[in-house]
Amino acid sequence: MKKAKINHHEFYRTIVPVIIALLLVLPLQTANAAPPAKKLKLSGTWALNNSKSEFGEYGQMWASTKIIIVHKKKSLSLERTSTGQDGQAMTTTETYTIDGEECENIMFGESKKKSTVNLSEDKSSLIIKSTLYLEFDGQEMVIGTVETFSLEEDGKTLVIDGTSSTDFGDMTVKFVYDLK
Repeated sequence: MKKAKINHHEFYRTIVPVIIALLLVLPLQTANAAPPAKKLKLSGTWALNNSKSEFGEYGQMWASTKIIIVHKKKSLSLERTSTGQDGQAMTTTETYTIDGEECENIMFGESKKKSTVNLSEDKSSLIIKSTLYLEFDGQEMVIGTVETFSLEEDGKTLVIDGTSSTDFGDMTVKFVYDLK
């Protein structure tokens, strides 16, 4: 049996460029497949953009006209300004820990809001799940809400996708805020 003669020069000239290409392309493919997660930075003063928001039937009453957010690694503070039924500005301040532990905030009067706050699995959004206990004329009403805070690509637009659930039905809204 005759051995085949290998032309080493030809072999290296063919295989080396392939190896170099793989070494250059594979890391790029891995980087493109799973880009590093950007750190979510919600802090700022945000003004409601009415034209981009989707209020549904009653969402305008739920929307804050301005939100001041202080977002640190393990904590979140929201100062929400809304227009009350009397037309006057009404401000509430909510403070949370971002660890899934229950937080309680007094909203107005005796109304309480119990919430848990977590980052989404991919850390691109912050999720606040709340139960709001309201009392009107001796009647208690319980409202479950979920708010998902995320930033548009430019980081200058805050989007809050919200759902609420009551005995009277469910509501879905999308509030869009511009960074001021």
